[in-house]
Amino acid sequence: MGSDYCTVFGCHNFSGRIGKFGHKVTLHKLPKEQYARKAWIRAISRKNWITSNYTRVCSDHFISGIGSNYANRSKIPTENLLQKRSGAVKTLRSNPRKRPQPQPSDKTSFNDLNLHSYTQVQPTIADDGLKSVGTRISGMTPQATQTCTPSLTDVGTETLMPELVIENINHSNELIMFYTGLPDSKTFHALFETLMEHGADKISTESIGEMNSLNLGRKRKLRRIDEFLLVMMRLRLGLLLKDLEYQFKTSASSVSKIFIAWILFMSVCLRSIVLFPKLKDLQIFVPKCFKQFSDTRVTLDCTEIFVQSPSSLENKSLTYSSYKSHDTVKPLIGVSTSGAVVFVSKLWPVCTSDVEITRCSGLYDHLEKGDAVMVDKGFIHIQSDLRQKGVKLYCPPFNTKVQFRKAEVEMTRQIASARIHFERKMEQIKNFRILQGVIPLALCEFADHVFFVCTALTNLLPPLVAE
Repeated sequence: MGSDYCTVFGCHNFSGRIGKFGHKVTLHKLPKEQYARKAWIRAISRKNWITSNYTRVCSDHFISGIGSNYANRSKIPTENLLQKRSGAVKTLRSNPRKRPQPQPSDKTSFNDLNLHSYTQVQPTIADDGLKSVGTRISGMTPQATQTCTPSLTDVGTETLMPELVIENINHSNELIMFYTGLPDSKTFHALFETLMEHGADKISTESIGEMNSLNLGRKRKLRRIDEFLLVMMRLRLGLLLKDLEYQFKTSASSVSKIFIAWILFMSVCLRSIVLFPKLKDLQIFVPKCFKQFSDTRVTLDCTEIFVQSPSSLENKSLTYSSYKSHDTVKPLIGVSTSGAVVFVSKLWPVCTSDVEITRCSGLYDHLEKGDAVMVDKGFIHIQSDLRQKGVKLYCPPFNTKVQFRKAEVEMTRQIASARIHFERKMEQIKNFRILQGVIPLALCEFADHVFFVCTALTNLLPPLVAE
């Protein structure tokens, strides 16, 4: 159980919440003195309970809401303990007809959400960009990643503690990587804190009109860091709404709104870590496999993402891929010689050719005379476009004869060797399992943002090419 939550069975208080006495809840460690410690444990009386250094009891379980302190260890938790209400529980069970019936939750479809322009609340987000997460990571202390102060105060709302909170996995970089796709706890907290500084605390799941008036809507049941963890878990593990509803003790509609609001916000903030560096900057360090192509500024290719089959036959004809035997969309991705993502286009129907996507994506605006672009054979027809800009194209030769000449074989081998880094980057992107499954129609409207966020997050991973 995380150290920000009360350990008493049936209590869901966390630090900073308004408690039953009208004051902010405070959490208290078990006494170190054995006599007092045993008295607390007997009072709490949890079955098969194992205490730890992270065990906390909230101030609501002490008389007048005042917790014990080092000067007064005689106080023990006696208030609002579940065993005191056992009679009421038995009465409920003996007469099931009198059980309070759960209220139906409001169902909100993705089409009802109007979140596209929510960043108008914070116009400086897009202007200022995201601060250097790497700088923040290097400056973090171990203590900073062990505890997180809740950024959301719950006013009188019964809140169930999520099955998984960040405090449960802070100690293990392996678990952080598994659940979030980020390399370690420092990176997770650095990214979260930077997003908070740029307006994540103002993310709203309400309508656009309310957001423009800075009305943040209802108080949400989850802390901001729990919302961020929810979003990262859905991206990394591809979890369904029902699973996240259970794990975070909230409704499926709330999970949907939280996910979409955070994705739209992150897709704006993370654009400042998808940079298109100048050729002279890339040439400071040229990987060994690019020695023969040292003027390469970007490697390009498209990848296909599965989407749910549309009901319209016209749309289905645009998205059905005979190669994948499924409905798909595809973006254009650019990776630098260092292995970082430098360009991401929007998603296009699979019927659109790679050449057409390249021409319409805005990539040409980034290229300058003297640059070179490395591509696969499917992009050979952009050569005339690049020649007009004074840009060179590196592409494997076509076999127009009986067999390749020796020089052509060597060129093919060298290009394939250099493109390995692109394939490794694509593997990192697809490690976000939401991209491995089928994107439902309800999420297709936001698929551009989902793909961009997953792609941008890979730039926070250790570099593919060692210096």
